Amino acid sequence: MPEETYYNRNKDARCKYQRDYYKKNKDRINRKRQIDEAVDPEKIERRLAYNRAYYLKNRARLLKRRAVRYQKIKEERERKEAEENKIVEQA
Repeated sequence: MPEETYYNRNKDARCKYQRDYYKKNKDRINRKRQIDEAVDPEKIERRLAYNRAYYLKNRARLLKRRAVRYQKIKEERERKEAEENKIVEQA
């Protein structure tokens, strides 16, 4: 087993911090992006080109992650429906 690096040991904490930071500053980040793109319209094209290239490069991984997320949502919905049906049958 490879040695666990500082980066790997603290991955969860780092990801949580990044999510919290983005949630807290989402409006400011988006407003800054809008201003930057209004000043330099080519930034829109560069950002869209980057996003498309990233998606094409990582399509399989992204689709797999999406499928897992949708499966969890579906299972949760089915579980709730089963509980509701069970309650109705008992009444």
